[in-house]
Amino acid sequence: MIDRVLFAGGGTGGHIYMAVALAKELKKHRLETEILFVGAKRGIEKNIVPGLGFRLQTITIGGLKGVGPLRAALTLLQFPRSLLASGRIVKEFSPSIIVGLGGYSAGPVMLAAKILGLPSLLIEPNVLPGFTNRIVALWADGAAVAFEETAQWFGKKARLTGVPVRPEFQHISSEISSEGPLRLLIVGGSQGSRAINRLICEALPVLSPGEISVVHQTGLADYIYVKEAYEKEGFEAEVIDFIQDMPAYFSRTDLILSRAGALTVAEIAAAGRPAILIPLTHAAADHQRKNAQALAEKQAALVLEEKQTTGQELARLLLELASERTRLRRMAQASSQLAEPASRQKILEFMEELAGKGFPA
Repeated sequence: MIDRVLFAGGGTGGHIYMAVALAKELKKHRLETEILFVGAKRGIEKNIVPGLGFRLQTITIGGLKGVGPLRAALTLLQFPRSLLASGRIVKEFSPSIIVGLGGYSAGPVMLAAKILGLPSLLIEPNVLPGFTNRIVALWADGAAVAFEETAQWFGKKARLTGVPVRPEFQHISSEISSEGPLRLLIVGGSQGSRAINRLICEALPVLSPGEISVVHQTGLADYIYVKEAYEKEGFEAEVIDFIQDMPAYFSRTDLILSRAGALTVAEIAAAGRPAILIPLTHAAADHQRKNAQALAEKQAALVLEEKQTTGQELARLLLELASERTRLRRMAQASSQLAEPASRQKILEFMEELAGKGFPA
């Protein structure tokens, strides 16, 4: 029986929210289950996890991929100390299973689990596994993947489970408003998207507040710039640097404009919302384009190319959709048919199996 679960890593807000979805599912079935997150001191997890009511401990660790030689050397020098710190946390918490989420901090924690003889599972929502997951796959006992193509990276350890989303997304009505301004939610990931922010700012002179109402998650870096752009155009909007309760905002939205990360697409489907997706151009293995096309092929979303779309073109599309609520209802219905409500349960069953095979340190 799983009574204590340690989630290691983070990397992105999406990875953390997958863990939160699993943690809530565990708590639903067994309220006394203890949950602990372990992340990097400078990671985004410190801004998310405590606010959701879960305990977080941090270790000092940096990255190896996409950093300069000095930063990589510092990470290698930090690794022995981060491994010792991870070992102390793991031994003190004594989890039934450790779940790796990707992100730098997952590495030493997953290695500590291997050394201490504790069972572990990694979760990979993307087609091409991230750098950390390709490394920790050597130590993990299982890998929960969202795409069949991903299984080749993990061999017999892999199991196709889909992407776990928080249950709140599945309880959202897919109703589209019949009158009044089109309710548009703009998100670019937990840290925002500069490209999407720029497109919207370019689109504002063409848009009309009477036809479209906007909630815009900008990310911290672009918050002031975007807020000033709305004010300059006299366009009243709810501009937020980071949205903590995303299901609540989904529930009062007619259309979502966003990137096409694996978790974002899964949440859109679970909530049954229509979407305009702008895939990240440099995403590994172009996985965001594949995520977006999965919805577009079912007519649940429209896909725009970042480098080929202007703010004026985006504005015209938004105004067109604002006047075509029936089309949005069809898109919402198609979106809901792509949801994978059993993903959380599949991963929990996998965790139970692996925990049963583990042995005490």
